[in-house]
Amino acid sequence: MKSMYVRASAGALCAALLAGCGGSDNGSLVLVATVTGLSKPGLVLKSGDQTITVNGSAGAPTITPTFPNLIEEDSTIDVQIQTQPTAAKCDVDPKTIGLKANYYTARQVVVTCKTFSYTLGGTVSGLTADGLILNNGPVQKAIPAGSTGFTFDTPVDDGANYGVTVLQNPAGLVCSVANNAGTMPSGPVNNIVVTCNKA
Repeated sequence: MKSMYVRASAGALCAALLAGCGGSDNGSLVLVATVTGLSKPGLVLKSGDQTITVNGSAGAPTITPTFPNLIEEDSTIDVQIQTQPTAAKCDVDPKTIGLKANYYTARQVVVTCKTFSYTLGGTVSGLTADGLILNNGPVQKAIPAGSTGFTFDTPVDDGANYGVTVLQNPAGLVCSVANNAGTMPSGPVNNIVVTCNKA
């Protein structure tokens, strides 16, 4: 008799805990997504008739949002992108779509995001010798003699800061950089001006 009472109490406690997760009474499983690479706001995920908004940040490469309603065991998991984030694109791993829901699969939805990136460059004048090296943070770019323009090989993410400086001057020349710093817009930057003069 005591054992039956304990089992009934435990069952009631479990039900109360599940309800406390913010879910409905229609299921027993918490649906969780793992979102990676999201540094922008505005991502909206959809599962059935429920949605969640996920806002990323550069300091949180992995986010694990939880859908508000519990889902039924053996129901079909079908998380979709309802709205893409600002200046980025996210995709749901197709291997996690269409799974039958259980304790494990309800936590295996994976969403991978990539921020749009754009080229960074500009013009060069007076470069009569080899040896000029520009840098943007840890990224370097060697500019050969006679160049009238340059573009860094590594694009810069939308909204990221950039700052181009001269890492090394050519022999006999001193080069300066104008329009060298800013925040990357939603498009390429090609107005950096490098001017070289005799030392």
